[in-house]
Amino acid sequence: MKVLLIDDDADLLEMTVKRFKRKGYEAEFAQNLSSARNILKNSTDINSIVCDLFLLDGENGVDFFENEVKATFKGKFVLATGDDTADPRIEKNKQDNKNFTCFQKPYSIDDVIKFIEQ
Repeated sequence: MKVLLIDDDADLLEMTVKRFKRKGYEAEFAQNLSSARNILKNSTDINSIVCDLFLLDGENGVDFFENEVKATFKGKFVLATGDDTADPRIEKNKQDNKNFTCFQKPYSIDDVIKFIEQ
């Protein structure tokens, strides 16, 4: 399985990539949505996306899911945030989309893997 990790915190991103690789996953990573879009465009083997809620330059993981990912990506989408009440659309997306969930940071890699493998 291959996961795309999107987070603007370079240190956290590096650590998370290593943790997924130790669990046997292939991992691509991006620090912004522009890079993530390019990876998704060029990699047809990504099964799951883990995306931070708030990224630099006002980018938003919920917007990314609703406006770009939901209609075209068939894999699992995990939103990661320090505050899962920060955007009321999170709960609605969890209820409406079985492939969407949100984990509060710091999250357990094992919990994320459990979700993306179900």
